[in-house]
Order: sequence, then C-alpha cells, then structure tokens
Amino acid sequence: MHRLPFVPARNSRHRIAALSLYRALLRSARKIPLPKDLQTQHPRSAIEHVVRKRFIKNRPLTSFRLVYASMAAGYKFLSLFSKAQDRTSREHSQITSHLRSRPAPPLSPSHNRNPPPPPRPSAQEAFLVNTSKDGSPHYAPAYTLGSKTRALRLCATADGQPFLRLKKPQPRGLSKMVGRRGRLFREKMSRLVEMDEGPRLDAALEDQWDGLMAAQMRREGLPVGDEDAAAGSTPSTASFSWSAQLSRLWWEWQLEKTWRDWVARGEALNRFVEEQRGAVPGKSSSSRGRSTRKVVKPIKEDSEDRPNVGVHPAASFPLLVAIDAQLGGAGAGPTKEVDPFTGPKWNALVQSERARLLRYLARGGANVNGNKA
Repeated sequence: MHRLPFVPARNSRHRIAALSLYRALLRSARKIPLPKDLQTQHPRSAIEHVVRKRFIKNRPLTSFRLVYASMAAGYKFLSLFSKAQDRTSREHSQITSHLRSRPAPPLSPSHNRNPPPPPRPSAQEAFLVNTSKDGSPHYAPAYTLGSKTRALRLCATADGQPFLRLKKPQPRGLSKMVGRRGRLFREKMSRLVEMDEGPRLDAALEDQWDGLMAAQMRREGLPVGDEDAAAGSTPSTASFSWSAQLSRLWWEWQLEKTWRDWVARGEALNRFVEEQRGAVPGKSSSSRGRSTRKVVKPIKEDSEDRPNVGVHPAASFPLLVAIDAQLGGAGAGPTKEVDPFTGPKWNALVQSERARLLRYLARGGANVNGNKA
C-alpha cells in the first residue's frame, strides 16, 4: 500500500502544534516594548504583522523538510521574543534594528500620497431618481459612479431592462435587483397570456349557462333580472366574459407602464454614460481607443438612399395616449388613487378601449359557440 502524502493542514497533531506556536508568538510579541518611532496606530504591532505574514507564507508547505525547518525557526523566535522583552538585551536591539530597516506603515491616513476616496452613498440609496412632476417617468442620477478598471457600459436583459455594468464579476446586489424586476415583468406577461386561455373560456361557458337559465325562466313565465337578461345576449358588459376582458386590459396597462418606466431609465442611463465618456479625454468612443464611432447622418425625405419600407403609425404607448386623449391631457398629472379600479385613469382607459374589448368579446363568444356545436 502506497503511503499517502503528508498534508499538514489535514493532520490534527500538526495543526494543534502550529496554532499553539502561533498564539505563543503573538503573546510574546505583544510584551516586547518598542520605541515610539516603531509604534503604529494599527490594531497589530509591527512584530505581530511580521509573524502573521510569515505564517501565511508557510501555510501551503507540504514537504517534511520545509515544515520541520519552519517549526524549528518558530520555536527559536519564541525564545528570541522572550529574551527581547528586556530593553537592555542584545535580542531587543536586533529586533528594533530589523524593524527600522523595513518600510514602516504611516502613522496616520494623512501621510498617504493619494487623498482618501469620497464616502460612497449607502447601498439603499437609489442611483436613479424620478424628477418628473407630471406623473410621467423621467429619471436623473442622484450621484456619480466610476470604475478604475472598466469603463461604464449600458447593457440590457433579454426582456429589455436597462442597467449599468460597473465591474466584472457583477455585484450581487445589482444581480438581485435585475433578476427581481425581470421576474415581475415575466409574471405580468404570463398573467396576460393566461387571460386568453383558461379564464376567458370559463367565463364564456358561465355566460352561456346564464343565458340558458334566463331563457328557461322566460318560458316558465318567471321574471328575469336585467343582469340575467344581459348575460344571455352577446356581447354585453354585464357578463363574466366582460370581466375577463377587463382583467386582460389591466395586465396590458401594467406591462405598458413597466415598459415606459424601463424606457425612461434607459434614456437616463444612456445620457449618463455619454456624459462620462465625454468628460474623460481620449475615451469618447472606447476606453481602449480601438476605433472612433461613426456618425450616422439623417436621411432626407427626397433622398434615393431612403429604404423602401413601411412605417407603422402606432404610438409607442397606445394605452397611455388613449388615457390622455380621454381625459383631455389631464391624465399625466399626479393623482393619488386609493383604489386604482375606481380612479379616473382606469375609467378613461376602459371607456377608450370599450369598442376593442367588445369586438374581442363577440369573437370569443362565437368561438365558444362554434366549439360547442
């Protein structure tokens, strides 16, 4: 059977002996009186710093010869430290002369060549602050960011969420923030997709059942309420299908608000990155100066180079535009709504999208009736 290699860190006897020697050296080093020029304001003295540095350097040793030599040297220094506690001893003068020959740390931070960096804001303070007063998102940076090793880069996730890449690897807090916002956006998207599958079909079947009950009540001569009579007609705003369409409109609105917020954040981050690049000389296009950025000239209306493609005239945020048009431009103002389903914005959105929802409602009822037949 082959003999296993000796690993000092895995040997309990060697570990106990090394720790005991290390603690004994530190206790003896604290008792050595040092002159004022060798006293520092650090928690450890100069001798303790040397002892700790030597032990860290000898930690990866696995050779029997080197480990034995290191332990023997440690016990010799232990006896040296015990004799150096006397100021008149030769060992004390040897230690002080050795410490003076080494580069001593400064007595205070004021001796540093470089000034101390400014205090960074707390991690809870947001970098982008919404400075808009009319309700629409408009962000501006609250403080300045910088990196000594990498240039700031504007990035975006697969969902379109913008963020700044400061360093590599990416900070854990930034990853958690980006991941949480991405999960919320995908959850809203999944809720919107679900409204076209299960709830819409279930609501159509419930309306069909209410219509059958209302027809049976009429045949028996029983009074039929307004809601029951409206449930039997298609389309109707007093039905389960109408509630399903309202739920679908609600998630469309939430997605559009999230996307509008991300667009505003991306514009603010892009402005900040461009300002940072322009403030640093020689880094306007790239931190390494690979190549200059090409300036794209706008294409004139009568130019022959204009691409032969169609332009979709739809607005970037159609639901928000519909709310502003319904409220006469007053929908952009800040409003504190206790219940968003009773606020003016939601009512204006439902009123502006009423025709579209009724078309979807009629199309869904026809599909259910066709599948039923």
